[in-house]
Amino acid sequence: MKSYKKNIITALCLIASYVLFGTITYGDHSLMLLLFLTTSFFICIKIFQTNTLNEALKLVLILISPMMLIFLMLFFIYNQYSRTILYLVFLPISSVLAYTYFKFKNKVIIFLAIGLFGIVGYVLFQNVLILVENQNAEVNSRYPLVHFTDENNTTVNFKKDKIIVLDFWTTSCAICFTKFPDLEYTFLKYKKNSNVILYAVNVPLKQDDFTKTTKILNNLGYTFPKIYATSAKQIEDSLKINSFPHLIILKDGRIRYNGIFESDRKVAFYNIESVINKLLIEK
Repeated sequence: MKSYKKNIITALCLIASYVLFGTITYGDHSLMLLLFLTTSFFICIKIFQTNTLNEALKLVLILISPMMLIFLMLFFIYNQYSRTILYLVFLPISSVLAYTYFKFKNKVIIFLAIGLFGIVGYVLFQNVLILVENQNAEVNSRYPLVHFTDENNTTVNFKKDKIIVLDFWTTSCAICFTKFPDLEYTFLKYKKNSNVILYAVNVPLKQDDFTKTTKILNNLGYTFPKIYATSAKQIEDSLKINSFPHLIILKDGRIRYNGIFESDRKVAFYNIESVINKLLIEK
């Protein structure tokens, strides 16, 4: 009976830690990966230190198997490739590193393991996410007629001879607000380039008050231009956008980029500056 309870507790350890870290980090997988893999690493070390090798290997398998099954289900059934692939790869690696430390008793392995988990979380995750989510972002498709206004309810028309950067956001999108400093930086970088025009595009929600919405970003001190969609349904029907933030870039009146806004210099793929610069030099 004790062995049975021990197996159940072991199996629940990583599930509980994943839920806990998801809660305290608000779903930030960059930090979650670091915390989750580090926790797995130290639990596995403890298992190896307090059990015979055969028993320890059994318990490690019990420890990681439930989470591996959950990640596999998310991967294959719910198509959560970008958010699960690194967990699937590095969760078993964390247990191997734990055994390596147990065998050689070298503290350098601990620092190397934590350093590796940091790289996985703060460098690899964002690159994998952007690469997977934006693999079809570079397009050359028709731009449908969509109605936008400024804060005075004056219709906004886009110039076809300009590169138009549209960052779509909603008042309920917390991630959108964390991206605004990057949007401001990008706006200031291209402010003197007359060929690039950047807009923050608000998509209205049922509970929004237009007057209050127009004041939100101004009160935060952002200087980039703000425009407003008149209907969330029109955005979804015409542009197929139903999750935020979302980035669309137009050139010559056509959609040339349709994906995620990313400005982090650690991200090698689909960084907004590289996309804009590519379109600028394109004939």
